[in-house]
Amino acid sequence: MPDDELYKKKNMEVLQYEATGNANLQKDQTELAYRSLNSGFFNLEMERRKGAELSDWKKKHEDKKKEIEEAWHRNTETEYNALSKRAAANNKKSRAYYRGFSLKELEVFIKNSDRGGNSDHFNNVATELELYNRIMDNGNPLEGFGILMRLKDRADEYTSSRKSPNTTKGKIRKAIISVISEKATELIEQQKNEYLTKAETLFEEARSEEADDEKVNEAFKAQYNLIYQVLNGNITLPPEELERLDANTETVLNKVIRQKVDETQGNNISTKFFNSLGWSSNEARMVEEHDLEPEGDEMKRSPLKKKMYHSINPFGELKDAKDLGRQLAGMKKENNRIFYGLGRFGKGIYTSARADKPEAEDRKAEVNSWTYGNKVGAVQLVMTVNEHARMMSYHEFMRTKENEFGRMFSRVNTLLESEQRSKSGYMDYLTMKAAFYGYNTLIDYNTGIENVDYYVTSDRKALSISREMRIRVHPDDFDLSDLEHLEKQK
Repeated sequence: MPDDELYKKKNMEVLQYEATGNANLQKDQTELAYRSLNSGFFNLEMERRKGAELSDWKKKHEDKKKEIEEAWHRNTETEYNALSKRAAANNKKSRAYYRGFSLKELEVFIKNSDRGGNSDHFNNVATELELYNRIMDNGNPLEGFGILMRLKDRADEYTSSRKSPNTTKGKIRKAIISVISEKATELIEQQKNEYLTKAETLFEEARSEEADDEKVNEAFKAQYNLIYQVLNGNITLPPEELERLDANTETVLNKVIRQKVDETQGNNISTKFFNSLGWSSNEARMVEEHDLEPEGDEMKRSPLKKKMYHSINPFGELKDAKDLGRQLAGMKKENNRIFYGLGRFGKGIYTSARADKPEAEDRKAEVNSWTYGNKVGAVQLVMTVNEHARMMSYHEFMRTKENEFGRMFSRVNTLLESEQRSKSGYMDYLTMKAAFYGYNTLIDYNTGIENVDYYVTSDRKALSISREMRIRVHPDDFDLSDLEHLEKQK
């Protein structure tokens, strides 16, 4: 992968980590330090700079590094003192001293360790541990498993580079990080066994003719969880087990496909897939419109930091699309699951947003969205993605993931690709394949419309939506001509 593409991919990952890791900061917590202190990322940053710019960047980085390390030490002092009283041993240089503490508590010990400046190896452990704990608090445990594996690798790198530390502080640090490695290893084995056991046990229960939808859905989630870990390189299965997982998932998915959908949903594989996974029932975060302005709280927290627009036309005998808008936002009392819209790169909620260019404007994306709501009574919702979004360019997905999925899970791949197509050449199945990798949002940067990108989101939890729904009252009116507050609708 070219260096610039690798940087963009890693930067997108870090932006999403930051959105999740900083979502619910406590008063004694610093912002996620991964961008500044994890060498896996800041080395990529450094390689993009030359000459005087590089020297200036290095100086700023050293200042930032010192600022973060001092804040870590200062903010953990009270908790460190309290935890120290609970230690199971007296010798702080021994592993026994730290074995009674959780990974969350060991983060306090590692951040409070002060030598007047930390090595890259040390900060790699600290930042992976900080990220793991915050993802487990605010994010997705599936994602946490991969970070846990990285944490173990970084901890082992540190201990192998510190064979026989001479100083007391060096011995303390090695003891702490050795125990982090021990605990990570134990958790990895425990969670790996759980993924494998659940997938096998729940499959056996679901294959019965008497298995109800709830049992089938539990089994599908277990198959999905295991496939996610396999595709992301966290669990490796021998060929015969991989083939069995593929066949078992195909069997369960065929049962999912026989399930009914809500009367307000499309009767297709994607809808049943996401209903079973639970994504269609997840709630969006409803916010005020000012929260989506550039200085608004929600926009500041978003990894995207752009307004996104979705428009809906009324159809059939409907005079307006207000009820359809309420359904998308999750504000109805019943029949509230997502309607998965048809689309070129997968079924889901399609939105327009400004492109990543200086001249691009929200207004262009807003007007483009209204072309999909060109009837009187059409509605438009304004939103952005939040800390639960996991995004990838659909072109990159096609280049790096699509063939891999088909090669590793050929039976499931064939079943997903039997999804009904919106139009010839459309890949309505793609959001399902992306979901197996953990992506709930795909991006099209090459829409053919100048300065406008398209997004498709399959999990409503990834969206923060304005409570104010715009209503078209004239066929040629693109302005905010009327406002309906969703909470006031009957």
